[in-house]
Amino acid sequence: MGFRKEMKEEACTLVAREVFRYHVEIVGLNLAFYYPPTDTFYAIYNDARPVEVVTLPRDRRRSDFIGWQCECNPHEEDQRIATFDDITEVWDGLIIDGKDFEGVINHSYIVALN
Repeated sequence: MGFRKEMKEEACTLVAREVFRYHVEIVGLNLAFYYPPTDTFYAIYNDARPVEVVTLPRDRRRSDFIGWQCECNPHEEDQRIATFDDITEVWDGLIIDGKDFEGVINHSYIVALN
């Protein structure tokens, strides 16, 4: 769970905050992840202004594998759960299911980083 080995290696760190900073804040990638406690897919759209955090639709008919049940593309059904003026605000400001983002991302399956 959390960031995969190759994501950590590319960021040259094992610390989740620094991996997020490298890939999302510096490189500018979008992030999609599945958080098991809420059984929900989420996306952080770094290329939107303001930065948007949304839930993504899930199609359980597509596959038995969770990672394939979401296209990770924007849809009309997306539900915005938060916005931030700057991507650097997400790490400390995003709360999901009463948990801070570090706790969420460390217990999530990263679906896309693009």
